Amino acid sequence: MKSVMCAVAALVLAVPVRGENPPDVKVLDLKGVTFDFTKGGNVPTAVELKTAVQLEKTLLLSDDAGRKLLAKQVDFDKYKLVVFVWSGSGGDKLTGALVKRGGTAQFTYSPGATDDLRRHARVFAVPKDAKVEVTR
Repeated sequence: MKSVMCAVAALVLAVPVRGENPPDVKVLDLKGVTFDFTKGGNVPTAVELKTAVQLEKTLLLSDDAGRKLLAKQVDFDKYKLVVFVWSGSGGDKLTGALVKRGGTAQFTYSPGATDDLRRHARVFAVPKDAKVEVTR
């Protein structure tokens, strides 16, 4: 009986409540999106895209199909995109979190320890009024 109650409780807690606020920092799906890695450096640098027009004009993306895939995932009235393109260790990590609602979207870069050179790209949707900060 105890295990049944635990299972029911876990199921109830796992189902999102309707009307719940969306995540503060959302990682976008990059399947089908191609990037121009010659525009990035050796460490991730944040590029903010606040409008659909800026997304259409950015040189970080290689084709219009990728731009359209990203545009479908964001509401530019509420969010802006933060794009990172860089080359570095295969073990590089980049995470994002909102430090304070409506405040600062903080991205933390952790360089990898391996010597293998890999291309990395991450795109996040953050609240439009959030300040963007990258830390190591």
